[in-house]
Amino acid sequence: MTSLRAIRRRIQSVKNIQQITRAMYMIAATKLRRAQQEVEATRPYAQALNETIHRLMLRIERKDHPLLVEREENKVELVLFTSDRGLCGAFNENLIRFAERFIREKTEQEKSVSLVLVGKKAIDYFKKRPVKISQQYLNPDREVSFEKARNIADEIIKRYLAEEMDAVYMLYSVFHSPLVQRPNLFPLLPFKPKEDLQLLKVEYKYEPDERTILEHLLPRQIRQQVFQAMLETRASELGARMSAMDLATQNAGEMIDRLTLQMNRARQEAITRELLDIITGAEAIKK
Repeated sequence: MTSLRAIRRRIQSVKNIQQITRAMYMIAATKLRRAQQEVEATRPYAQALNETIHRLMLRIERKDHPLLVEREENKVELVLFTSDRGLCGAFNENLIRFAERFIREKTEQEKSVSLVLVGKKAIDYFKKRPVKISQQYLNPDREVSFEKARNIADEIIKRYLAEEMDAVYMLYSVFHSPLVQRPNLFPLLPFKPKEDLQLLKVEYKYEPDERTILEHLLPRQIRQQVFQAMLETRASELGARMSAMDLATQNAGEMIDRLTLQMNRARQEAITRELLDIITGAEAIKK
Protein backbone atom coordinates (compact mmCIF):
# COMPACT_ATOMS: atom_id res chain seq x y z
CA MET A 1 0.00 0.00 0.00
CA THR A 2 1.20 3.54 -0.71
CA SER A 3 2.84 5.12 2.32
CA LEU A 4 1.55 8.28 3.97
CA ARG A 5 4.75 10.11 3.08
CA ALA A 6 4.36 9.26 -0.62
CA ILE A 7 0.71 10.40 -0.63
CA ARG A 8 1.63 13.68 1.06
CA ARG A 9 4.32 14.27 -1.55
CA ARG A 10 1.84 13.63 -4.33
CA ILE A 11 -0.67 16.05 -2.77
CA GLN A 12 1.99 18.76 -2.49
CA SER A 13 3.10 18.14 -6.08
CA VAL A 14 -0.48 18.45 -7.39
CA LYS A 15 -0.99 21.64 -5.34
CA ASN A 16 2.11 23.15 -6.94
CA ILE A 17 0.79 22.28 -10.40
CA GLN A 18 -2.61 23.73 -9.47
CA GLN A 19 -0.96 27.03 -8.52
CA ILE A 20 0.78 27.15 -11.92
CA THR A 21 -2.39 26.37 -13.88
CA ARG A 22 -4.37 28.92 -11.88
CA ALA A 23 -1.72 31.58 -12.60
CA MET A 24 -1.69 30.68 -16.31
CA TYR A 25 -5.49 30.93 -16.38
CA MET A 26 -5.40 34.42 -14.86
CA ILE A 27 -2.66 35.58 -17.26
CA ALA A 28 -4.54 34.21 -20.29
CA ALA A 29 -7.79 35.82 -19.09
CA THR A 30 -6.07 39.19 -18.70
CA LYS A 31 -4.44 39.05 -22.14
CA LEU A 32 -7.66 37.77 -23.73
CA ARG A 33 -9.54 40.96 -22.87
CA ARG A 34 -7.14 43.05 -24.90
CA ALA A 35 -6.94 40.51 -27.74
CA GLN A 36 -10.74 40.33 -27.95
CA GLN A 37 -10.99 44.12 -28.07
CA GLU A 38 -8.47 44.22 -30.94
CA VAL A 39 -10.41 41.58 -32.90
CA GLU A 40 -13.73 43.33 -32.42
CA ALA A 41 -12.19 46.70 -33.33
CA THR A 42 -10.76 45.49 -36.66
CA ARG A 43 -13.77 43.50 -37.89
CA PRO A 44 -15.87 46.56 -38.92
CA TYR A 45 -12.91 48.05 -40.82
CA ALA A 46 -12.29 44.79 -42.68
CA GLN A 47 -15.97 44.53 -43.60
CA ALA A 48 -16.15 48.17 -44.78
CA LEU A 49 -13.02 47.72 -46.91
CA ASN A 50 -14.46 44.57 -48.43
CA GLU A 51 -17.72 46.35 -49.27
CA THR A 52 -15.84 49.24 -50.88
CA ILE A 53 -13.86 46.88 -53.10
CA HIS A 54 -17.03 45.02 -54.03
CA ARG A 55 -18.70 48.29 -55.09
CA LEU A 56 -15.71 49.16 -57.23
CA MET A 57 -15.71 45.72 -58.87
CA LEU A 58 -19.40 46.12 -59.79
CA ARG A 59 -18.54 49.29 -61.71
CA ILE A 60 -15.58 47.88 -63.64
CA GLU A 61 -16.38 45.92 -66.76
CA ARG A 62 -12.98 44.24 -67.20
CA LYS A 63 -11.72 42.63 -64.03
CA ASP A 64 -8.23 42.06 -65.39
CA HIS A 65 -6.27 43.01 -62.28
CA PRO A 66 -3.67 40.28 -61.55
CA LEU A 67 -5.12 39.72 -58.07
CA LEU A 68 -8.62 39.20 -59.50
CA VAL A 69 -7.94 36.92 -62.46
CA GLU A 70 -8.82 33.31 -61.73
CA ARG A 71 -6.45 30.63 -63.01
CA GLU A 72 -6.78 26.88 -63.07
CA GLU A 73 -5.76 25.60 -59.66
CA ASN A 74 -2.79 23.40 -60.44
CA LYS A 75 -0.55 24.86 -57.73
CA VAL A 76 -2.25 25.62 -54.44
CA GLU A 77 -0.77 27.23 -51.37
CA LEU A 78 -2.17 27.10 -47.84
CA VAL A 79 -1.30 29.76 -45.25
CA LEU A 80 -1.70 28.07 -41.86
CA PHE A 81 -1.82 30.04 -38.59
CA THR A 82 -1.13 28.31 -35.26
CA SER A 83 0.36 29.34 -31.93
CA ASP A 84 3.99 29.23 -30.90
CA ARG A 85 3.24 27.59 -27.56
CA GLY A 86 1.19 24.66 -26.33
CA LEU A 87 -0.91 24.19 -23.18
CA CYS A 88 -4.02 25.40 -25.00
CA GLY A 89 -6.02 22.19 -25.31
CA ALA A 90 -6.74 20.89 -28.80
CA PHE A 91 -6.39 24.33 -30.41
CA ASN A 92 -3.35 23.56 -32.58
CA GLU A 93 -4.33 19.93 -33.17
CA ASN A 94 -7.68 20.97 -34.68
CA LEU A 95 -6.01 23.39 -37.09
CA ILE A 96 -3.33 20.88 -38.11
CA ARG A 97 -5.92 18.15 -38.62
CA PHE A 98 -7.98 20.51 -40.81
CA ALA A 99 -4.86 21.39 -42.80
CA GLU A 100 -4.02 17.72 -43.35
CA ARG A 101 -7.51 17.09 -44.66
CA PHE A 102 -7.16 20.04 -47.06
CA ILE A 103 -3.78 18.77 -48.29
CA ARG A 104 -5.15 15.27 -48.76
CA GLU A 105 -8.15 16.49 -50.77
CA LYS A 106 -6.03 18.66 -53.06
CA THR A 107 -3.47 15.89 -53.53
CA GLU A 108 -6.21 13.46 -54.51
CA GLN A 109 -7.25 16.00 -57.16
CA GLU A 110 -3.68 15.82 -58.49
CA LYS A 111 -2.81 19.35 -57.42
CA SER A 112 0.49 20.54 -56.04
CA VAL A 113 0.24 21.88 -52.47
CA SER A 114 2.72 24.09 -50.63
CA LEU A 115 2.51 25.65 -47.17
CA VAL A 116 3.19 29.01 -45.58
CA LEU A 117 3.40 28.34 -41.84
CA VAL A 118 2.85 31.03 -39.21
CA GLY A 119 3.48 29.63 -35.74
CA LYS A 120 6.01 27.26 -34.18
CA LYS A 121 3.55 24.42 -33.63
CA ALA A 122 2.74 24.21 -37.35
CA ILE A 123 6.43 24.44 -38.27
CA ASP A 124 7.45 21.69 -35.84
CA TYR A 125 4.72 19.40 -37.15
CA PHE A 126 5.00 19.84 -40.92
CA LYS A 127 8.79 20.00 -41.17
CA LYS A 128 8.71 16.26 -40.40
CA ARG A 129 6.11 15.58 -43.12
CA PRO A 130 6.60 15.23 -46.88
CA VAL A 131 5.02 18.62 -47.67
CA LYS A 132 6.67 21.58 -49.38
CA ILE A 133 7.09 24.56 -47.02
CA SER A 134 7.47 27.80 -48.96
CA GLN A 135 7.76 30.20 -46.02
CA GLN A 136 7.72 29.93 -42.25
CA TYR A 137 7.31 32.62 -39.60
CA LEU A 138 7.67 32.64 -35.84
CA ASN A 139 6.21 35.12 -33.39
CA PRO A 140 8.90 35.51 -30.69
CA ASP A 141 7.42 38.67 -29.18
CA ARG A 142 4.03 36.90 -28.83
CA GLU A 143 2.27 40.05 -30.06
CA VAL A 144 0.44 40.72 -33.31
CA SER A 145 1.71 43.62 -35.39
CA PHE A 146 0.46 44.96 -38.71
CA GLU A 147 4.07 45.29 -39.85
CA LYS A 148 4.55 41.55 -39.64
CA ALA A 149 1.21 40.90 -41.34
CA ARG A 150 2.19 43.24 -44.18
CA ASN A 151 5.52 41.44 -44.66
CA ILE A 152 3.75 38.08 -44.89
CA ALA A 153 1.05 39.41 -47.23
CA ASP A 154 3.50 41.24 -49.52
CA GLU A 155 5.61 38.10 -49.90
CA ILE A 156 2.48 36.09 -50.80
CA ILE A 157 1.37 38.74 -53.32
CA LYS A 158 4.85 38.85 -54.86
CA ARG A 159 4.98 35.10 -55.35
CA TYR A 160 1.38 34.99 -56.61
CA LEU A 161 2.08 37.66 -59.24
CA ALA A 162 5.14 35.63 -60.28
CA GLU A 163 2.69 32.71 -60.82
CA GLU A 164 4.46 30.47 -58.34
CA MET A 165 0.96 29.36 -57.27
CA ASP A 166 -2.50 29.59 -58.83
CA ALA A 167 -4.56 29.98 -55.66
CA VAL A 168 -3.91 30.82 -52.02
CA TYR A 169 -6.02 29.79 -49.04
CA MET A 170 -5.78 30.82 -45.40
CA LEU A 171 -6.56 28.51 -42.49
CA TYR A 172 -6.93 30.10 -39.06
CA SER A 173 -9.13 29.90 -35.99
CA VAL A 174 -12.03 32.35 -35.69
CA PHE A 175 -12.65 33.59 -32.16
CA HIS A 176 -16.27 33.30 -31.02
CA SER A 177 -15.86 33.04 -27.24
CA PRO A 178 -13.33 31.68 -24.73
CA LEU A 179 -15.05 28.31 -25.09
CA VAL A 180 -15.61 28.33 -28.86
CA GLN A 181 -12.90 28.70 -31.53
CA ARG A 182 -13.55 27.23 -34.96
CA PRO A 183 -11.09 26.62 -37.83
CA ASN A 184 -11.90 28.73 -40.87
CA LEU A 185 -10.67 28.04 -44.42
CA PHE A 186 -10.64 31.30 -46.38
CA PRO A 187 -9.74 31.85 -50.09
CA LEU A 188 -7.17 34.64 -50.10
CA LEU A 189 -6.12 34.83 -53.76
CA PRO A 190 -7.48 35.45 -56.29
CA PHE A 191 -9.49 38.00 -54.34
CA LYS A 192 -13.21 37.28 -54.11
CA PRO A 193 -15.54 39.60 -52.18
CA LYS A 194 -18.14 38.04 -49.96
CA GLU A 195 -21.33 37.18 -51.80
CA ASP A 196 -23.63 37.91 -48.85
CA LEU A 197 -22.72 41.60 -48.56
CA GLN A 198 -25.71 43.92 -48.30
CA LEU A 199 -24.93 46.85 -50.60
CA LEU A 200 -27.07 49.94 -50.97
CA LYS A 201 -27.95 50.90 -54.54
CA VAL A 202 -26.24 54.27 -54.46
CA GLU A 203 -24.23 55.87 -57.25
CA TYR A 204 -20.85 57.24 -56.25
CA LYS A 205 -18.41 59.55 -57.95
CA TYR A 206 -14.79 58.44 -57.60
CA GLU A 207 -11.65 60.53 -57.75
CA PRO A 208 -9.38 59.18 -59.12
CA ASP A 209 -11.17 56.58 -61.25
CA GLU A 210 -12.47 53.24 -59.98
CA ARG A 211 -9.66 51.14 -61.46
CA THR A 212 -6.90 53.25 -59.85
CA ILE A 213 -8.59 53.07 -56.45
CA LEU A 214 -9.09 49.32 -56.81
CA GLU A 215 -5.42 48.77 -57.63
CA HIS A 216 -4.53 50.63 -54.47
CA LEU A 217 -7.07 48.91 -52.21
CA LEU A 218 -6.57 45.28 -53.26
CA PRO A 219 -3.08 44.84 -51.73
CA ARG A 220 -4.29 46.70 -48.65
CA GLN A 221 -7.20 44.26 -48.33
CA ILE A 222 -4.90 41.24 -48.59
CA ARG A 223 -2.71 42.68 -45.82
CA GLN A 224 -5.78 43.39 -43.71
CA GLN A 225 -7.05 39.83 -44.12
CA VAL A 226 -3.70 38.41 -43.02
CA PHE A 227 -3.66 40.81 -40.07
CA GLN A 228 -7.22 39.81 -39.15
CA ALA A 229 -6.27 36.13 -39.29
CA MET A 230 -3.36 36.78 -36.93
CA LEU A 231 -5.59 38.65 -34.48
CA GLU A 232 -8.28 35.96 -34.58
CA THR A 233 -5.67 33.24 -34.03
CA ARG A 234 -4.14 35.13 -31.10
CA ALA A 235 -7.51 35.61 -29.38
CA SER A 236 -8.50 32.00 -30.07
CA GLU A 237 -5.23 30.73 -28.61
CA LEU A 238 -5.72 32.73 -25.41
CA GLY A 239 -9.34 31.61 -25.12
CA ALA A 240 -8.34 27.97 -25.60
CA ARG A 241 -5.50 28.30 -23.07
CA MET A 242 -7.79 29.95 -20.54
CA SER A 243 -10.33 27.13 -20.87
CA ALA A 244 -7.63 24.45 -20.73
CA MET A 245 -5.98 25.92 -17.64
CA ASP A 246 -9.34 26.36 -15.90
CA LEU A 247 -10.15 22.70 -16.55
CA ALA A 248 -6.67 21.65 -15.41
CA THR A 249 -7.12 23.63 -12.18
CA GLN A 250 -10.46 21.93 -11.53
CA ASN A 251 -8.98 18.49 -12.26
CA ALA A 252 -6.10 19.20 -9.89
CA GLY A 253 -8.59 20.12 -7.16
CA GLU A 254 -10.48 16.85 -7.70
CA MET A 255 -7.21 14.90 -7.59
CA ILE A 256 -6.22 16.62 -4.34
CA ASP A 257 -9.58 15.62 -2.83
CA ARG A 258 -9.08 11.98 -3.87
CA LEU A 259 -5.52 11.90 -2.56
CA THR A 260 -6.61 13.53 0.70
CA LEU A 261 -9.29 10.87 1.14
CA GLN A 262 -6.72 8.17 0.36
CA MET A 263 -4.32 9.72 2.88
CA ASN A 264 -6.98 9.80 5.60
CA ARG A 265 -7.85 6.15 4.98
CA ALA A 266 -4.20 5.17 5.08
CA ARG A 267 -3.73 7.10 8.33
CA GLN A 268 -6.79 5.44 9.87
CA GLU A 269 -5.51 2.04 8.84
CA ALA A 270 -2.10 2.82 10.35
CA ILE A 271 -3.72 3.93 13.62
CA THR A 272 -5.89 0.81 13.65
CA ARG A 273 -2.85 -1.42 13.14
CA GLU A 274 -1.00 0.31 15.95
CA LEU A 275 -3.98 -0.12 18.28
CA LEU A 276 -4.23 -3.79 17.36
CA ASP A 277 -0.53 -4.22 18.07
CA ILE A 278 -0.93 -2.53 21.47
CA ILE A 279 -3.97 -4.64 22.37
CA THR A 280 -2.30 -7.82 21.19
CA GLY A 281 0.83 -7.00 23.22
CA ALA A 282 -1.26 -6.24 26.35
CA GLU A 283 -3.12 -9.54 26.01
CA ALA A 284 0.15 -11.41 25.63
CA ILE A 285 1.52 -9.80 28.84
CA LYS A 286 -1.63 -10.81 30.77
CA LYS A 287 -1.17 -14.42 29.70
